[in-house]
Amino acid sequence: LWMKLLSYNHACADLRAARRAGEVRLGELGSPGSHDWAICAYPTNLTVRNLAYFLAAPTLCYQPNYPRSGPIRWKWLTRRLAELVVVLTAGMVLVAQYLEPAILNSMVPLKEMNWLRLCERLLKLALPNTYCWLVMFYCVFHLWLNIVAELLSFGDREFYKDWWNAPTLGEYWKLWNTPVHKWLLRHVYFPALRSGMSKYPAMILVFFVSAVFHELVLGVPLHTVRLWAFSGIMLQVPLIFLTEAIREKLKRDEAGNIVFWLTFCVVGQPLTVLLYAHDVYLRHRNTVV
Repeated sequence: LWMKLLSYNHACADLRAARRAGEVRLGELGSPGSHDWAICAYPTNLTVRNLAYFLAAPTLCYQPNYPRSGPIRWKWLTRRLAELVVVLTAGMVLVAQYLEPAILNSMVPLKEMNWLRLCERLLKLALPNTYCWLVMFYCVFHLWLNIVAELLSFGDREFYKDWWNAPTLGEYWKLWNTPVHKWLLRHVYFPALRSGMSKYPAMILVFFVSAVFHELVLGVPLHTVRLWAFSGIMLQVPLIFLTEAIREKLKRDEAGNIVFWLTFCVVGQPLTVLLYAHDVYLRHRNTVV
C-alpha cells in the first residue's frame, strides 16, 4: 500500500508540473497517439473511483489510465481459481512433509556448528525449498495477479518474463517480478540518475531499497531483525558483476544461468530460510530439537 501511495503522489506531482507547462503526458486523454482506453487526463483523474481502482489493480505504478481487457471470462476465471486451490494445497503438503522436517533436522548441526552435516542438510533443504518457491511464484504471479486483473478488466498482464533463462543475476532481477522492477525504476533508479548519480551507484541504491523491503517483509512478521535477507540482497550486487564477467569471458549465456541457479536456489535461499528458522526456534523454544 505504501508503494502504491508513493507512486500515486509522485505521478500526480509529475502530471501537475506537466499541466502547468502546458504538456499532456503519454497515456492521458488527448495525448499524441492516445488509445481508446485513455478516458481521463489530469486533474479529472483525481477521484475516489480512480484511486480505488489503482489500489485494487495488480500494479504498483500509478497512471491515470490503464489498458483494459474485454468482459470477464467466467469459465477462465473459475479454472484459475480451481488451479489456485490445487497448487496452494500442493504447496502446503510440500511445506509440511518436506520443508519443515528438513529445517527441524538442521537445527542441531547449526547449533553445534557441525559444518559437514550442515552442508549436507543445506543441500537436502535446497530441493524442497526450490519447489516451494516455484509454487509461491506460480500462485502469486501467474494465478492470483491474473485473477485480480481479470476481475478488474486490467489489460496489462506482464507480471513476469522468462526469468528462468536469465543469463545473469542482473537479468533475473529485471524479469522475475515486473511490477516491483518497474516501481524501483520509476521511483528510485531514474530519480537517482536525474539527481546526478551515475549508473552503478544508482543500481546499488536500488538494491539497498530492495534489501530494506525484503528485511521488513521477513523480519517484521517473524519479530526478528537479523539482516539475513538484507545481506542476501546486497550480495546480489557483486554476483551481478561476477555473472556478467563470466558471460562476457565465455561468450555463453548458459554459464551465467548455471551460476544463477546454484547461488540462488542451491545456496542462497536455503541458507536464508535456515538462518531465520534457527532464530525463530531459538526465540520460541527453550531447547532446540
